[in-house]
Amino acid sequence: MAPFILLTLPASFLVWSRVYFYGVLATAFATAFFASPAKPFLAKKLKVRAGDAVPELKRSHSHDSLSKEPILGLPSEPAEDMDEIIAEVRAEMQRRKKAGVAPLPVKLPVKKVN
Repeated sequence: MAPFILLTLPASFLVWSRVYFYGVLATAFATAFFASPAKPFLAKKLKVRAGDAVPELKRSHSHDSLSKEPILGLPSEPAEDMDEIIAEVRAEMQRRKKAGVAPLPVKLPVKKVN
């Protein structure tokens, strides 16, 4: 994080050199280790260790794709939702008109800030 705080290349190199480039070296080592034949070896050991405790997982359809509920807050049919909103606003305006209440304020008070 220090290079992003310092925002200069010489100062960043100075900080990294004082901690012996541990972050850069650790990242390079981990990348090289998992790109080597160690990855299949570790996967095999993990499968042996898990044994029958973890049955083979089968791919199934996501429950999110099967439902008609909004995904990530987005409606599945935005046009229908807009029509429903417009109908509700019209109904509210007609109700207020029948009750003798102004449907919308004519002018909102504005405060001046000096």
